[in-house]
Amino acid sequence: MQVPDPLSKAVLEQDLKHVFTTAAQYADAVDREGRIPTEALQALRAERLLGLLVPRRFGGPELSMRAVANLCRRLSESCAATGLIFAMHHSQAAVAIGQTGDSAWHQGLMERMVGEQYLIASATTEGTTGGSIRTSTCFLDRRSDGLHLDKGGAVISYARAADVFLVSARRDGEAAASDQQLVAVMRDQLELVPHGRWNPIGMRGACTDRFDLIAHCSPDQIFEGTFAKAMSDSMLPTSHILLGSVWLGVAVAALSRARGFLRARNRSGAPLNPIANLRLAEGEALVQQMRGMLAANVALYEDGVSQASGLDRMVSYNALKVGASELVVRITDIALRICGIQGYMEEGEFYLSRHIRDAHSAAVMVNDDRILGNMSSVVLGAPLERDI
Repeated sequence: MQVPDPLSKAVLEQDLKHVFTTAAQYADAVDREGRIPTEALQALRAERLLGLLVPRRFGGPELSMRAVANLCRRLSESCAATGLIFAMHHSQAAVAIGQTGDSAWHQGLMERMVGEQYLIASATTEGTTGGSIRTSTCFLDRRSDGLHLDKGGAVISYARAADVFLVSARRDGEAAASDQQLVAVMRDQLELVPHGRWNPIGMRGACTDRFDLIAHCSPDQIFEGTFAKAMSDSMLPTSHILLGSVWLGVAVAALSRARGFLRARNRSGAPLNPIANLRLAEGEALVQQMRGMLAANVALYEDGVSQASGLDRMVSYNALKVGASELVVRITDIALRICGIQGYMEEGEFYLSRHIRDAHSAAVMVNDDRILGNMSSVVLGAPLERDI
């Protein structure tokens, strides 16, 4: 039986009001300057919203994935970059929680995630693997003075703001490329050597730079399980669910501006525009599709007794990611068509440039073609007639 969320909706609403306001206030500056949303992250820490998934036995509130997904969506309505960081952090937190086991060091990390409000980043890519996270060249080098790790060309989001890094590597120097483990490395235990400046067209506040990562820590910080298990059990489902919630937030924010534009137009006495009203209804229908996909996948993730096979789960989570990436672009395009030239501006009450640029990041940040390529050989032999 699922334990109910200990934080009431009323308490969360009060805590989040300041966070949403702060994120929205600085969203344009974060986008314009391509910088970390420092003010919003400080607000999240102040309201103690970075340890929401941590189990109660470690001092956390143990919120459900559904509750965190809804927070990702609402935060992304205010600032998509802040919502993205919030989502990626909680996906990594879910991985750490799932892999903690009986390790005293990792149990202590759980307590500090709540007490210190650590921000967790992922360092699972490597320059030599072409972006694939399922293989590594680097390895966990156990020496007499501790664990050494040298990972070249790792793409890491919000690295300059993170407190903990979950780093993947081969089990040892003799292990196969796919025989990987995760290690939790603290900020003061590593050096990050940047390769260049982050300057994309959208999601600019995520600051997803490329680094050479050099770490020296204790072997106790290695998670016992395999990276493959952490990937299938936690990382893949939570990342796709929470990132899908981010794209939903972007879509809702864009369509809300379009609705506001039509209402203002109607109040001004302008003739009714039936085509624009039809497009608004179309956009709402697509938003409902996104909500439905997210709700189904959250239920699949949270239902521990489901009869769904591993294949069904993998296909569903990946389909959510690809589907949400496509729908957010369609919805923001609909919003732009409704708002017209006012939506095409870089400023003003109904501008949509930031939302449109952020929406297009969905398909390339964890590339949809890579996901579909990984699915292609699996679905070729899967029956299409599976029950719902």
